[in-house]
Amino acid sequence: MRLEEILESTMKEQNKIGENTFLKLRQQRDQARSECDQAKIQRDVALRKLNKALQIAKDLRKLIENGNQTK
Repeated sequence: MRLEEILESTMKEQNKIGENTFLKLRQQRDQARSECDQAKIQRDVALRKLNKALQIAKDLRKLIENGNQTK
């Protein structure tokens, strides 16, 4: 009977260690996903700014070209 209690106690402890490991892995995965989502948001903002700057450059070029044509 004593051997069974020791074995059961050991198995419970191993399960607890395994649960902690999986919990840490889930937390790391969630953190990585969060960082990835944040990077995507930053990328989208940067692309919008870049596209806006490109549009401004195109508009300025058109204005300059039209200004030269009227002279």
